[in-house]
Amino acid sequence: MNESFFFSLIGFFVVLTPLIFFHELGHYYAAIKSGVKVETFSIGFGPELLGFSDKNNTRWKFSLIPLGGYVKMKGELVKINDNVDKKSFDKDAFLQAGLLSRMLIVFSGPLANLFLGLILITSLYCFNGRYESSTIINTVIDSQPAKLAGILPGDNIISINERMVYNFDDIKNIVEKKPNFPLKFKVERQTSILFINIVPNAIYDKKSNKLVGRIGVTAKPMILKKLSFFDSLQLGIYDTYRLTVDWIIGLKSLLSFNINKNEIVGPIGIAKISGSSLNQGFFSIIFLMAILSINLGLINLLPIPGLDGGYLMLYIYELIFKKSLPSNIQIYLLKLGFGFLLMLMLLVTAFDLGF
Repeated sequence: MNESFFFSLIGFFVVLTPLIFFHELGHYYAAIKSGVKVETFSIGFGPELLGFSDKNNTRWKFSLIPLGGYVKMKGELVKINDNVDKKSFDKDAFLQAGLLSRMLIVFSGPLANLFLGLILITSLYCFNGRYESSTIINTVIDSQPAKLAGILPGDNIISINERMVYNFDDIKNIVEKKPNFPLKFKVERQTSILFINIVPNAIYDKKSNKLVGRIGVTAKPMILKKLSFFDSLQLGIYDTYRLTVDWIIGLKSLLSFNINKNEIVGPIGIAKISGSSLNQGFFSIIFLMAILSINLGLINLLPIPGLDGGYLMLYIYELIFKKSLPSNIQIYLLKLGFGFLLMLMLLVTAFDLGF
């Protein structure tokens, strides 16, 4: 047990505990606003380590196993016996709430994580600034399309096919989508404006599993740009959207088995990254928390029994067919889902350990 292990462990708790709390707080707030009694609010599972009861007799506690958390509401999330009439439950039980209220309660956990990610990114940009790349070309690679077309280091790219670009990512995104397609670059060179046609090479990209365009240029080092609150909010929304899209693309690659196992991060990997973020400073921790919060929200929306998305699927079935799934099927699906999640956890842990 060396010092780095304990530092990573501390980082793991520092980063993940607020995310879990905020997720469960989303469920809690939606529940009480829907008139549902919350009996327990727990960070972690298993035996209670410490806690207290509030005036509404809700038990707030920290539990022994810190890998997640839960909000226990009065009644059940699903019916465990078809012979039991929902009307027999107390009026503040979960199953007495309307269908849309139950869906909102379940959805509010992931939504809280997505919202927290947006808040953290926006706050980071507002108080610290945002690293941005310029549209000025740093180097031009020999024998590549940009060099052959006449692009020089120091050229400032203004637009591509009459579409304005504001940073190097804009240039990269346009070029990648147009392999073997002629592009018209508007370029500022000293005091002159030039128009240069470039046809990007088609290069196979393993991550996206498709051909992407490359022209053979690199960007200047990124600079930290101070932003106003409204600019921070706008870019925070955009980057939250971009991180969501990237996560969906990664999920598609995972489902198609087109992903390197070294790119999959489990609890041990998160702990290592968290420990590293502690070394890099406060703003690095905040950005990592934002990314993990968004990921946590999206993962919980997956339609896997046992996750919030799995419960939502049950309620959507009820909404469409005007009746719930038979209780024995619901229980079977939940057991199947928990078994799958356990195997998945063991698998990603094995990847973390290098197997």
